[in-house]
Amino acid sequence: MRSKFTWILTLFFALMMQVGFAQKQVTGVVRTEYGDPIPGATVMIVGTKLGTDTNLEGEYTLSLKKGDRIQVNYEGYKPATITVSDSNILNVTLIEADFIDLGDGVIVDVYRTTSKEENATAVSSVTSKTIEGRPNASIIQTLQGQVPGLNIMTGSGQPGATSQVTLRGPGSINGSTEPLYVIDGIPMSSNRFRSLNPNEIDRVDILKDAGATAIYGNRGANGVIVITTKRGSFESDLSIRYIGTTGVSSIQRNQYNLMNTAEYDDFVRTARGYYPGIGSNLTAAQRAIDTKWTDVFFNDAIQQTHTVTFSAGAKNLSTFTSVGYSEFGGILKNTDLKRFNLRTNLDGKNNSGRLTYGTTFNANYSKSNMENSAGSNGVNQNYFLGAFQSLPYLNPNNYSNGFNLYDDYRNGRVGISDGMPLFLLDKLNTTGFGQNELKLLVNGNISYKLSDHFKLSNQSGVDYQNINQNSWTRYDAFNEYLFGVPQNREFFGRVGDIKEERMIFTTNTNLRYENTFNEVHKVTAAAFVEYVKAHFRSSSISKQGFDPIFWSDGGYTGWVGSAVNYQLYAPTAGLSRQDAGLFSYFGTASYDYDRRYGLDATIRRDASFRFTDDNRWGTFWSVAGRWNISNEAFMKDSAINTLKLRGSYGTSGNQDILNTGLFGAAHLYDTRYASGVGYNEELGLALTGLPNRNLQWEVITQANIGVDFGVWNNRLRGSVDVYRKQTDDLYLDTPISAINGSSTINANFGSMKNDGVEVNIAGDLIRKDETNTKLTLRLVGAYNKNEVLDIPTEDGTYWDGSLVGYREGHMVNEFYMAEYLGINPDNGNMMFRSRDGGVTEEPNDGDFQWLNKSSMPIYQGGFGLDFTHKGWFLTADFTYALDAWRYDNEYYFFTAPTLIKQNNLTNDLRDYWTPDNRDASFPALTGSNFSYGSGSSFYLQDASYLRLRFVTLGYNFNPKDLGFMKLSGLRVFAQAENLYTWTKWRGWDAESSRSVDYGQYPTPRTVSFGVEVQF
Repeated sequence: MRSKFTWILTLFFALMMQVGFAQKQVTGVVRTEYGDPIPGATVMIVGTKLGTDTNLEGEYTLSLKKGDRIQVNYEGYKPATITVSDSNILNVTLIEADFIDLGDGVIVDVYRTTSKEENATAVSSVTSKTIEGRPNASIIQTLQGQVPGLNIMTGSGQPGATSQVTLRGPGSINGSTEPLYVIDGIPMSSNRFRSLNPNEIDRVDILKDAGATAIYGNRGANGVIVITTKRGSFESDLSIRYIGTTGVSSIQRNQYNLMNTAEYDDFVRTARGYYPGIGSNLTAAQRAIDTKWTDVFFNDAIQQTHTVTFSAGAKNLSTFTSVGYSEFGGILKNTDLKRFNLRTNLDGKNNSGRLTYGTTFNANYSKSNMENSAGSNGVNQNYFLGAFQSLPYLNPNNYSNGFNLYDDYRNGRVGISDGMPLFLLDKLNTTGFGQNELKLLVNGNISYKLSDHFKLSNQSGVDYQNINQNSWTRYDAFNEYLFGVPQNREFFGRVGDIKEERMIFTTNTNLRYENTFNEVHKVTAAAFVEYVKAHFRSSSISKQGFDPIFWSDGGYTGWVGSAVNYQLYAPTAGLSRQDAGLFSYFGTASYDYDRRYGLDATIRRDASFRFTDDNRWGTFWSVAGRWNISNEAFMKDSAINTLKLRGSYGTSGNQDILNTGLFGAAHLYDTRYASGVGYNEELGLALTGLPNRNLQWEVITQANIGVDFGVWNNRLRGSVDVYRKQTDDLYLDTPISAINGSSTINANFGSMKNDGVEVNIAGDLIRKDETNTKLTLRLVGAYNKNEVLDIPTEDGTYWDGSLVGYREGHMVNEFYMAEYLGINPDNGNMMFRSRDGGVTEEPNDGDFQWLNKSSMPIYQGGFGLDFTHKGWFLTADFTYALDAWRYDNEYYFFTAPTLIKQNNLTNDLRDYWTPDNRDASFPALTGSNFSYGSGSSFYLQDASYLRLRFVTLGYNFNPKDLGFMKLSGLRVFAQAENLYTWTKWRGWDAESSRSVDYGQYPTPRTVSFGVEVQF
């Protein structure tokens, strides 16, 4: 009996011991060192294949027992290993790694968050470490050279200027090629980000292949750029952080080799020995002047940015607040951008965690002073003509005021050549053009866990934009006298206002399911319904004629009523109203087996207001799969840490077939008329648009195969992708019988493809943890070959009379012009290829040649290094574009013999043809056919470049050394943007999306200093 009792007692204590070591539910939050939650981090139980990923709030739940060890991994951060204690809460803080995140670790978008391991699509990411503190007014410019396949061309130095962004080549010829932008779940209508503060951004995810973008349907045809801003975290102390920069921007160098006054005088005197008819020599008074007109119109501009952030969190509530102010001076005088930003992000949950919610409120106000005539031929309008082309022997002090200048011009004392810089100096002093923008982004989300496997969510947001544009010309301006005196106006001055208001409302409701069976079969599925409603309103008023006594710049004081003279002084006004709508329903499903194999599928139905009922709906889909080879048993103890093969195939639709944005091209399926004055001055109707009720979506089909790899403890890591992107049903001009009142109609006819390869590689050459020394080299490269497959013309070519066109079997924007062959050594004339392959000195349209050259680079990307040693850090980023060509119209004006004594010239022109210099680079100064050189390949230049895009050097203080200052972090740095460019392009900026360059605002070089302080 005693032995039985002893046995029972022993069993009881054994059970008690077993209970003591039983598993329990452990929850926690994974945060950055700044307290921000990390969604998509992988939490694994060491020694097993069991684990999970953190949710959008950085939370995880695992069944653990005391003594278990978990390892937390997130790309771009150092792994953390933690031992489980008695507590049921185990929070983890990850420290940012010193090497650069390759960006394909976690996808964060409107509809899903996927860990690196389970990602089967082509996605790249850029974190706040790359974005913060850069002296760029737009976040888009910071992404240049960071992401393979993402081609960003700004081509303007106006602070806050928009960029042309294409992802994996152009997806359309006449339609939009711009990716969709999503900020905190709110889709954006364009990349106009001048009002947004880059220091508020946590990460940017670029979704590239069909597997990633098909879920966005009609708006994701050209790729998707998802911007996620910073948020607070639960149960965290108040953290205050300041980051500020101050710097100077200046004009970049050029290679035009322009003449100064002495060189110009020498050139004219020498040339007159051969060609007396080119004009008289400079006078003694002219030789005494040497003006550098770029110094007159440009200046060094001050840049400064300041951002203060506050983040804190209680048990069930967290907040992040950011306040920012920035000033970006323009290198062109009287241009700048000033902005103020306020952001508050709030997240909350109930005690059980089943109910979660969040709100985003972002208010941005910016004020821009701008120029409005870049690229034009107006010698009295385009400042850059005055800065670049003006004769060096003219004196800016000759300008006094607008009336005197007009009097000199009217009486022939000043002409176009010697008056151009003075006309523009007057405009600089007597006109204004600016925009004030208020942009609000408001978003709310709420989710409720119906059970352990089902969650119901809604996310709704508003993108509101209000732009007020004001332009004015003073009553005493040269241009007012120039246009007003011939009208017999008594009163001068003009003011114009344009007000635009946009509101885009987006709401998405979804039901999600997630479950894991037998610990190895993970199934997720979701169903979505989405609705977009957008409104656009604009009004405008313009008025000329104001009483100078009451004049105020940009105001309407001194208004002279139409009763004085209706034709001259009556204001003109306009109103516009546009509405748009989109409706979609779609679903996703994913399957994962043991973190080794995965399959994703998406299907989406979209309805667009642009098409008739028969074609209103479009169906788009994708499938994606992966094989995590490194998770196979045979890869255990291998030097390969990560090896994953992935592939995707799918479709998406483009409904912006005329590149008019969300609102335009709303009535292409209707017959359109406009009223006007016709025969015998009678009012009538004119046909302005033929209907096409068969219009439909442009459909983009994309296939992608990719490999992700990491070896030797990820010392070498990267990804390689190969893709084909084909667009069918292109919206193009299609020939029809002229009996319809037009010889063409826009229709869905044509196809085009982009084939490409993308490479993203990083390697750590040095890793010494004991001294915190690391040297990482990075390479981002992309090759994209664009080809037109089919167009609706008999000969398979399209040319509209410009310098570019397209044809089947070749790329879009291919140059089509007279092909220059050289100088005729016998007479100094220019020679060109004729239509039969011979030589002609008088080419016509029939002699034009397709040159197999385009302004779109075939190769583009970037490379750089990151070096840290103790507290010091150095980062350098280079960007490049290869096999890109542009027509340099600026160079034409610097080399045209017909423009001697009319504008400045390049010293290159000294190598002109003479009987003693028959092997010359330029024709005879009095050659009979130089006019044919304009618009020929003689001025087609290689615009490939390599640029030191960004470099920064700084010191990060050890928090242990900052205790006496009551600081938890301090970082100081110096940095430079666009520091140096290697290129054959002669102009101020090799980077541009334009096929032809002339009189444009050059992008600046910026050097700045910054500090980051954390309390």
